[in-house]
Amino acid sequence: MVILGMLLLRQEIVYNNHVMQADNRTMPFEDMPDMKQVEAIINSWQRPVLPTRWRYLGEGSVVELAHMVSQGLAKMQSGGYKNRLGVRLIGWLYDFIRANVKRGRVFDLGQVLRQGSADCVGYAKLFTLLGRLFGLDVGVIEVVVDNAGRYVPHTAAMVRLENRRWRFIDLWYGSKNIRHLRVGLQVKQGGAWRIEDLDLKELGGREEVCYLPDSCVDAITLYIRGNRHLDGQEYAAAIDCYSEAIRLYPGNARLFYNRAIAYENLGKHGRAKADYAHALSDEAAIIRILATEHDEVISLLDLDAKGISSLAQEMYLLHRGFAIGRKVPLPRVAKRFGLSEAETRAILSSVEAEIFNGGKK
Repeated sequence: MVILGMLLLRQEIVYNNHVMQADNRTMPFEDMPDMKQVEAIINSWQRPVLPTRWRYLGEGSVVELAHMVSQGLAKMQSGGYKNRLGVRLIGWLYDFIRANVKRGRVFDLGQVLRQGSADCVGYAKLFTLLGRLFGLDVGVIEVVVDNAGRYVPHTAAMVRLENRRWRFIDLWYGSKNIRHLRVGLQVKQGGAWRIEDLDLKELGGREEVCYLPDSCVDAITLYIRGNRHLDGQEYAAAIDCYSEAIRLYPGNARLFYNRAIAYENLGKHGRAKADYAHALSDEAAIIRILATEHDEVISLLDLDAKGISSLAQEMYLLHRGFAIGRKVPLPRVAKRFGLSEAETRAILSSVEAEIFNGGKK
C-alpha cells in the first residue's frame, strides 16, 4: 500500500471543475469499496500488453503502474503528444476492463469489481475509477440519444484531453471513441457551469465541456436501485431512493417520473400528479421520458454470455452499427480486419446465430 499512499497523498487532480486532493473522496462514488479491496482485485486481473511507450515500466502491480504513468502524464508539456499517449492509455484501459469484466446487469461498483460483470453504469464508473488512478481527467456522462438515434437510458465515460478535446468511451457498445447524438453533461458558458442535455453538434460551441459531477452519478445509481424496488412493488423504498436521487440531481426528469409511478401505486395521487407535471415540463424532459431499453441493445449481453471472442465481437459491433452508429457493409468489415469476405461472412453468421437463434444454425 506504500505506492497507493504516495498516489493518493501527492497528486492534485482537477475533477468536476475544481481542484481536489486525490484521496478516497475523489475515488469517486458512494458504492466504491475500500481502496485496499480495489487494489487486490485489479492486481489479480489479466493485463493486456502495455503500449510501447510504457513497457519499460516493468511488471509491478497495476497500482504501481498507475502511479508511474500518472506522474509521467502530469510532467508532459506538449499537448499534442500528451493527447496521443492519453488515447493509447484509453485503449489499454478499455482492453484491461473488457478482458476482466463482462456485460451483465451489475451496477454497484463493488459488485462489478468482485463479480467481473457490469451494466453500462457499472462500466462507466469502473473506467472512471481506473482512469483517474492512471492520471486521466475522466468521469461519467448520460446518453440520451445514442449514436444510432435510439432514445436510451444509458451512460458512458468521458475523457477530457488537452486543447479542449475529449472522447466518449462506451464499453457496452464496444467503442473507444463513440459519437452518441445527445448527452447529459456539464457545459461552461459565460464563465458558469451547469448540467445540460445537448446534441453532439452543440458541444463545440461551448466554452468547455465536462462529465457529470460524481454526486449526479450517485443519483443515477440510486435511480437504478429505486427501479429494482419499483419492479418488486416495494414502493416506499423506491420513493426513498428516488427522493435522494432528486436531491443530488434535481435536473433529471426521469427521477421525478419514476417517483410519480411509485406514488401512484401507493395511492398518493396528489404527489404523483406534481411529479408527473415536473417530469413532463419541457421538450428536453420528455426526450428523457421516451427512453427505453431496446432489444437490440439488450441483446449485446449475449456476446459475453455465449463466449464470443473479442475479434468476432468487434466485427459484429462494427457491422451492426453499434460502434459507429451506422451499419458497415460486410466487404468493408472484411477489409478492416484483413480477412476475406467468405471468412468475414462465416464469423458474422456464427455470431448472429448465437445471439438470435440461441446457437441453432
